[in-house]
Amino acid sequence: MKHLIAFLQLMFLLLPFVSLADDLAQKEQIATQLLNKLRTSKNDYQTQQLHIEFKTAMSALVRSKEFFDYQLQSLQIADLKSNNKTIRVLTWNVELSDLSNTYGGFILRRDEGRDRVVVYELMDILDPYSNKPEQVVDHKNWYGAVYYKIIDFSFQGKTQYLLFGYDGGTSMSNFKILDVLSFSGQNAKFGSPVFKDPKGLKKRVVFEYANMASMSLEFEPKRARIVFDHLSPESPALEGVQSYYFPDMSYDAYVYDFDREIWILESDVIATNAEDIGERYFYTLNKKTGKVEKNRMRGDWMNPTDQSNPENGMHRASLPQQDNSSEQLTKSKKRRRLHLFKKPINPESYQE
Repeated sequence: MKHLIAFLQLMFLLLPFVSLADDLAQKEQIATQLLNKLRTSKNDYQTQQLHIEFKTAMSALVRSKEFFDYQLQSLQIADLKSNNKTIRVLTWNVELSDLSNTYGGFILRRDEGRDRVVVYELMDILDPYSNKPEQVVDHKNWYGAVYYKIIDFSFQGKTQYLLFGYDGGTSMSNFKILDVLSFSGQNAKFGSPVFKDPKGLKKRVVFEYANMASMSLEFEPKRARIVFDHLSPESPALEGVQSYYFPDMSYDAYVYDFDREIWILESDVIATNAEDIGERYFYTLNKKTGKVEKNRMRGDWMNPTDQSNPENGMHRASLPQQDNSSEQLTKSKKRRRLHLFKKPINPESYQE
């Protein structure tokens, strides 16, 4: 009898949490059903109406108590959390009949040490055929993107959030975006003067490239840098027409300066794959013994210009040259200050 009473008491205590989880799951299911209808709609007017209904359902979901820590089960949208566990960013796209996109999303900010969560709805007001803004904008004047990565970093002694975004653009162009999320008063802000190139400081970086191309824009936590494809026009005559820009097999990077707390552009960097987790092996047949042997696979990177390495051969890395071209492409190699990698820095705490 005592065990039964204890069990009933436990169930009574857990009942509010079970009910809350069921409520969140039910609201997610409603949003999922609307999103599925939205993504199969063929009529732009119907698509816009369904998008309004979906945003209403999402608002009810994200404003629910305990949603910040709730794990989405069926809803297929971009969902990111900052490393310090205080920011959650949810974004999605809606493709229209002309292959342009409109976007929606929410940002949730939880005050450290408090249970209060502030919710900001992202309002995409930018025409898909307009240029991305260069100035700071807030959540009510958003340009629209799906964010696929978030990195905590320090700027002027405060934590800001580096966002990696993608915009499907139009039938001609795609976009990759580097932006910074911060907060001021009651507003979520996008844009911060932290990207330095030879022309000065930028508040955000926008890469536009051909719709047929695929551009890499990734973060290397071990080197505290953002590595990306260098884009070049398909032919010299198309210089400045970004919808004809393609990756040219070289790479640039924005490297975090620990002292100035900004990201500085470095051209012509050597891109490497992320270090493999754990050891990897391959098997070979020993011709002398006739037995199969297990060998450890080398995971370290070999410099293709290091002739002192006996295993390296005489390979020279180069870019493919166009036919009938007499110009030789050359790339300058810049050394990085080694002490930058020895200091503690927010981006190094980033984990996939």
